[in-house]
Amino acid sequence: MREELEKLVRQVPFVPFTLEISSGRQIPVLSREHIIVGSRGSLVVIEDDQGLFDMVPVLHITALSSKEPA
Repeated sequence: MREELEKLVRQVPFVPFTLEISSGRQIPVLSREHIIVGSRGSLVVIEDDQGLFDMVPVLHITALSSKEPA
């Protein structure tokens, strides 16, 4: 899952995508500036448009979806 996530973050041009986590919640990633993947790849931090953050362990990401293929 980490490799797929990094591919979506790095794609040019960037295409917004959604993370689905183990609770069933979906978290949109609106731009490359809205996401940080930890250097060890075990934690992802996503910022929304209001400046609020979600910290998600990569192990809890169950699906990634975008409107265009990576």
